[in-house]
Amino acid sequence: MTLSKSIVAAFVILSLVSCANEEDMEIKNVVSEEEAVVLIESSLQKSTGGLNEMTNTFSEELTTDITLNELCGTLYEASFNYNYNEAPILADYEIDWSYMMACNGLNVPQMVEFEASSVGSYSTSRINSNDVTNTVIAISGLQPSASSLLFSGFFNREGTQSITTNLNTRSLSSKFNADLVNVLIDKSNYSISSGGGTFVLSGLSENIPFSFYGTIVFNGNGSVSLTVNENNYEININE
Repeated sequence: MTLSKSIVAAFVILSLVSCANEEDMEIKNVVSEEEAVVLIESSLQKSTGGLNEMTNTFSEELTTDITLNELCGTLYEASFNYNYNEAPILADYEIDWSYMMACNGLNVPQMVEFEASSVGSYSTSRINSNDVTNTVIAISGLQPSASSLLFSGFFNREGTQSITTNLNTRSLSSKFNADLVNVLIDKSNYSISSGGGTFVLSGLSENIPFSFYGTIVFNGNGSVSLTVNENNYEININE
């Protein structure tokens, strides 16, 4: 083979390898970061039955129920439905929760171990989802003198979605896991005022695995600073 033919052959091989690598990169990034942020936001939002709804409803229960001291050392269980119907958001969930109250010698609640699960669906202008959630949280600050509740634990949401961004629609399965640390809930309005945690979002799209990781910082008034793979976003979870 002449030198010129060798150079041409080498160029062809390099071109093929380059194209293959580009295709691999496209496959690995089959779920975009924009789509990941949309999924994370809907997992946290109040209207879609996400984390903000769970913390809000249970905080109100703990703050307003004057019979809590009667539950000291007793496992309490309840079931109810959550429905939201304000276009473009629809949500319908069956929720089960249980908790046990730890009290001091005077029968004043000090801490509660809270567990909850839900099954249902929601839809927004960009997502249709069928999923289940699981929550396990330790809560302190139950004393009447405390102005805030303190939440620490985990929240996860797992299911199948159809998601549309930039006129592109894809189907996928996803699992969102969040570890929450020192999340403060204002007793005056049952909203998250501060705290944060870490998360992992993983799943399959077109049978190709994807994963994103990052941090959550609750700024108060529904504002959340989200870091996804080292990129920063601001989202609103009160919607």
